[in-house]
Amino acid sequence: MRITPNITSQNSLYNIQKARTLLDQINEKIASGKNYNRPSDDPIAARQLVNFADQLRTGDQYSSNMTKANTWLQVTENALEGMSATLAEIKKLTSTLTNGTDIVAVRDNAVSQLKTYKQQLIDYGNTQLDDRYVFAGTDNASTAPFNGSTFSGNDASIDIELNSSSTQAINITGGRVLKGTNGVPYQYGSTDILTELDNLITAVSTNNTANIEAGALKMEDGAKQIENAIADVGGRLTRINTMQQFNATTKSVIQSVVANIQNADYAKLAVELQQQQLAFEATLSTTAKVSQMSLLDYM
Repeated sequence: MRITPNITSQNSLYNIQKARTLLDQINEKIASGKNYNRPSDDPIAARQLVNFADQLRTGDQYSSNMTKANTWLQVTENALEGMSATLAEIKKLTSTLTNGTDIVAVRDNAVSQLKTYKQQLIDYGNTQLDDRYVFAGTDNASTAPFNGSTFSGNDASIDIELNSSSTQAINITGGRVLKGTNGVPYQYGSTDILTELDNLITAVSTNNTANIEAGALKMEDGAKQIENAIADVGGRLTRINTMQQFNATTKSVIQSVVANIQNADYAKLAVELQQQQLAFEATLSTTAKVSQMSLLDYM
């Protein structure tokens, strides 16, 4: 095939453009700090990076879920511990009244204290977090779930996703804690603490020793019920903390893999830049010499 000056010129221009493109790519990597700045740089690597980015976004959502769940459960735990402390005070007071007393002032004072303790339990049962009642079940954005001895919430659970195949209920319902309503899977006892406390108040006011003793036993059962709920919350917190650590470790591993794929190796790029700069300059020099040749150079 005859090599014409036009073909030689086209080949020279192609080599210059190719060398320039490679030089620009290296400079772009150095400037951005990334090995791949567009999918066309490496479609396989680009697909991997997109998949990893999706995994990181999903992991961040799970982390957000668990952070909110952790806060909710800690608030719940604090309220339950308050209930437990209140029941301990009720048991202490009741122990002084099991034999009854004919002193009206003593009974009146005890009744006043018991009513105060009942209100404390109700206040704990109406605990809020961001204007949501934590013990109201899924009906937690309207009115307080406890009004006197009546519970107006529900026993439905609020679940959050820990990962693609696992969920965790984050709420303890007031019905099961203070009213002793049965429920699956979270059942702590069957004592209606508030109603039994009303009965105890009546027994103390009437100096009914048999009912005072019975009420004291019910308060014992109620205290165990609260302790069971506290233990359940502790177990959930442990699970969420474990999942948070696992999620953080997974995120760290993925970020490390992404860094290995995407982060530029400046030392390596510096060598490549120097080599490509020399190649580009050589191409320009060769092209310049070829373009200066004429027919006379071959005669």
